[in-house]
Amino acid sequence: MAPSILIAEEEDSVAELKYQALYDGLQAELLPTQVAMMFMDGASGDQLNDIARICCELRTKVISVSTLSSASVHRSKEEIDVATNITKLCLEDLERNDIRVSVIGKRDSISDSLLDMITKMEETTKNNKSLHIIEAIDYTGRGEIIQACVALAGKVKDGVIQPEDIDENVFQQELETKCSEFPDPDIMIRTGGKYSIDNFMIWQMAYTELYFVEKDDLEFNKTSFVEALDSYQKRSRRFGGK
Repeated sequence: MAPSILIAEEEDSVAELKYQALYDGLQAELLPTQVAMMFMDGASGDQLNDIARICCELRTKVISVSTLSSASVHRSKEEIDVATNITKLCLEDLERNDIRVSVIGKRDSISDSLLDMITKMEETTKNNKSLHIIEAIDYTGRGEIIQACVALAGKVKDGVIQPEDIDENVFQQELETKCSEFPDPDIMIRTGGKYSIDNFMIWQMAYTELYFVEKDDLEFNKTSFVEALDSYQKRSRRFGGK
């Protein structure tokens, strides 16, 4: 066997041992219920499948995914299609693993063919319970907040509610993440060495723990993901308190 093959196999073995050691050290009661993830250009199907499998095993209930290139106002429908993550998942696998899929954002920015695919995935998986994957496509947090304000203003104008009825819970029901039982991420993981949230879920991430990764999208793997979970379980969350 060629030395290069032996070295590659040894590196794979070491990587698998590192992953397993990290995974075995995770404590279910300390793990996040929802994980938000920000990619620059999108994850591969294998990456998403690995992350979804780990979340199902660890009872994490929601993954919210944003690809920054799909949120650019300069992107064409074709470019947004390419940057979309959930279409890299197999519908049969989603059904078999009891995974639900939803999309938030501006659907008029999506091509008709992709929209048909997304609609079918959402309808087919809407009753699945083990894991909920939410993908943000052409979505901005500020735009979502404005949309919620307009909706509430209309309800006040029509006499459906009074201004004094509006609190955080009422407001949150006008956000697109109302599709989820757990709308607020516990941790946000961002790849690519960028240290900002770039207008992603800015209402929902008021108290979210942030975790930044130097690796680019394609370098981020299952070990990278459990490293983020390991970091999260060692933190003491105070939700704005001292």
